[in-house]
Amino acid sequence: MARDEASFSTTATGPGTPWRKRPSTILWVLSLGQLITWGLVYYTFPLFGVPMERELGWSRDQLYGALSAGLLVAGLCSIPVGAWIDRGHGRLLMTGGSVLAAALLLLWSQIQTLPMLYVLWIGLGACQSVTLYEPAFAVITRVYGPRYKQAILIMTFLGGLASTFGIPFAQLLIERISWRPTLEAMAAIILAVGIFIHWLFVPGPGEKPLPIGESPAAGAGRKSPLAAAVRVPAFWGLVIAFAGYGLAFSAMSFHLIPLLAERKVEMGVIMAIIALIGPMQVVGRVLLMAGQRHVTTVQLGAGIYFAFPISMAMLALGISDVYGLILFAILYGVANGLITILRGMAVPEFIGPEGYGVVSGALTMPTNVMRAAGPLLGAFAWSFFGDYTPVLWGLSAIMLVAAAGFAAAALLSRRSTA
Repeated sequence: MARDEASFSTTATGPGTPWRKRPSTILWVLSLGQLITWGLVYYTFPLFGVPMERELGWSRDQLYGALSAGLLVAGLCSIPVGAWIDRGHGRLLMTGGSVLAAALLLLWSQIQTLPMLYVLWIGLGACQSVTLYEPAFAVITRVYGPRYKQAILIMTFLGGLASTFGIPFAQLLIERISWRPTLEAMAAIILAVGIFIHWLFVPGPGEKPLPIGESPAAGAGRKSPLAAAVRVPAFWGLVIAFAGYGLAFSAMSFHLIPLLAERKVEMGVIMAIIALIGPMQVVGRVLLMAGQRHVTTVQLGAGIYFAFPISMAMLALGISDVYGLILFAILYGVANGLITILRGMAVPEFIGPEGYGVVSGALTMPTNVMRAAGPLLGAFAWSFFGDYTPVLWGLSAIMLVAAAGFAAAALLSRRSTA
């Protein structure tokens, strides 16, 4: 295995390169893994809430507390995970995370006590920290070097269909075979991702990253990449921008189904709106791929942070008709699809490419902490107000603060490179 890993080269794309080691193959197969893992491990939690409440008698606050605990752990793990991937250990981390996630999903299918649910979701949070976009972006950035932007676009293009695949698929299984067997089926699929995607295709320690270019953080001398990055003022603007998004996104993701159900929207319509968000993410990414030469990172961020508060304000105003919900899904889906690309591009452009994994992990940690707080805060706010409308206005306000953070990061980045 060591000799096989050492033979990997990010620039070797000729006829003699083993097809499994070619960057394009790694990109497409790893993107498929993102589609499956996001779709099944991340997005499906709300679908299990109702049957678990009915069978086990747990409240919504108790259930979402377990989810928040897991997302919090995912955030706390992000910096060490990024550092390990920078050292070339992506294969071990992503494979191990998938195998452990499969085992935890299997244990979840046998759950009987609330404390065990918290233990399982803390473990699933750790698994998410080594299997979702951030570690995958770090791997792809190492593999593609100067071409990282195009590679990230392609990965997020396929990953944008995750909710469209995962939510209807899991809902269909729950309706046909109940929630416990559904978790068993999901465990088998995630195990296959770990073995046949992450173990076979993610490059190991023998990979040598390509230089992407000079970074604003590079001028800080021989300090560690993270120590240099936190001295770049734009870093802290991005912390605000992405942390605010993380809170609003997770609250919306895990409360959208009960929110629409509370407004007496038929479940078939709810599933259709949820399913529409994924393709809209892909539409946004296709448009960006077509016009990427004419769209700067700053312009991309401005459009995203304009669309998010607008879409949330639409729901806060009480829309529940099909056409209004379709418009919401379009705005929210396009913006959500593009912000994933923005996260991948803003780090090397605003801060610098050096130590991409650990620097991205440092930005991901507060994002995931806020992402962890989102579902629980949303549940508490719903319990307090007895209605989702104040929650939605609060999320709109949070996204406006996040927009200000991105604007500050863009401005400070320009000054540092002037």
